[in-house]
Amino acid sequence: MIHIIIITFGISLLFPHETVKNLNIKEFMGRWYVISLIPNWIEKDATNSYDDYKLNDDGTVDITYHAIQNNSKKQIKQKGIIDKNNPAKWEIKFIKPWVPFFKAPYEVIYIDKDYQNMAVGYPDNTFGWIMSRDTSIDSLSYAKILDELENKFGYSKEEFKKVLHDN
Repeated sequence: MIHIIIITFGISLLFPHETVKNLNIKEFMGRWYVISLIPNWIEKDATNSYDDYKLNDDGTVDITYHAIQNNSKKQIKQKGIIDKNNPAKWEIKFIKPWVPFFKAPYEVIYIDKDYQNMAVGYPDNTFGWIMSRDTSIDSLSYAKILDELENKFGYSKEEFKKVLHDN
């Protein structure tokens, strides 16, 4: 797959990834532990990180991120707005801390058949997450996900850093 970013007058256009087909949004809900990610300023040096996803009656998703960072608990609340035509594609708004007018793309680009391991992509590959229902993932499954992210979506395996889960 070729990823193209066009820059016009300082504005970059993001082209989305191919997402998971027929994502069962109800089965997707629940707790997902961050196994590895492309480091970013929000999650820098965080340990024991996970997201809780809760489907609301209006079709949006409450997302609460939990982690330990700088020896203290961290929590970020977000709202996921699901694309009506594609449940694997969302827009994320930050609720607490509130970031006005900002919506981030969220793309479920990999999920296994048992909904135990998944990957979330970002259109220009500056962000990416591998997540699991458990705090660890077997090395074979992890390698398979990394291979798919690199070969199908253009990510670099080396950019993903594992998250420590020790509690």
